[in-house]
Amino acid sequence: MMRQYPAKLLLFGEHLLLLGAPALAAPAPIYSGHWQAPGNSTQPWAAELQAFAQSEELKSIPGLDTDAFEQDVRAGWYFESNIPPGYGLGSSGALCAAVYDKYGVEKSEDPATLKRILAQMEQHFHGASSGIDPLTSYLNRAIRIEDKTRVTLVELPDLTQMPALYLLDTQQARQASRMIQWFSARTQEPEFAALLKSELLPVHRQMLDAWIAGSRQAFLAALERVSAFQLMHQTAMIPEHIHAIWREGLESGDFYLKLCGAGGGGFMLAFCTNDKGRTMLENRHPLIKPF
Repeated sequence: MMRQYPAKLLLFGEHLLLLGAPALAAPAPIYSGHWQAPGNSTQPWAAELQAFAQSEELKSIPGLDTDAFEQDVRAGWYFESNIPPGYGLGSSGALCAAVYDKYGVEKSEDPATLKRILAQMEQHFHGASSGIDPLTSYLNRAIRIEDKTRVTLVELPDLTQMPALYLLDTQQARQASRMIQWFSARTQEPEFAALLKSELLPVHRQMLDAWIAGSRQAFLAALERVSAFQLMHQTAMIPEHIHAIWREGLESGDFYLKLCGAGGGGFMLAFCTNDKGRTMLENRHPLIKPF
């Protein structure tokens, strides 16, 4: 059976990762990709894979057999994936993980080294990459990132004791680069930068630590503040048709919405505190259980 390379879900971190804040990413096996042998298919993305195999990003990585990769693509091998592009789930990251796993002759086992190598590979698709997406897919483990580069493997809490987590489909693709540029520009504004430092960054860390510790009440208290901050100060990153339901969650306490990755569309994270909250969301937007 072919190895599956799961999608990546950035549970906590979003754009704050760029400021050195802690982040937590986890594999989301509901979506994945795998190598597909030549057959009767139309060989989707053959041209894109060929360009990737011939790219400078791959050629400059020691111990990566790009010639074998290119030959396999010519023979009809391709990466079969159901990870939706433009939704912040790391579709290109899963491909990079698969390429490194299959064609790496001298593969590192050090997470920090892997992160650097995989980030270099993913630059072919995004121009810049943290390496988190492909690293999460490659290791198939939840990872905590500190100070942008320090990587620690972590275990997720007993999710039955935590608010039920769902992906809320905004049914609107997003461009991560546009959201990154918007956030970066806002951080140059003294008032917004001060709000991040005094309000969001401390409670964000509390939220992440409470989730890993499995502390439900502490997590919900921090999550409520993060959700309110994002709706008030990062409104441009939330699709307009999601604003009303986001506000309903804050007012009712039955669920809370939070940015998932870059924002601007794709998925939002929904944490439901009870069945009523899940039903309220399901009646308005598609929900997907990621784990």
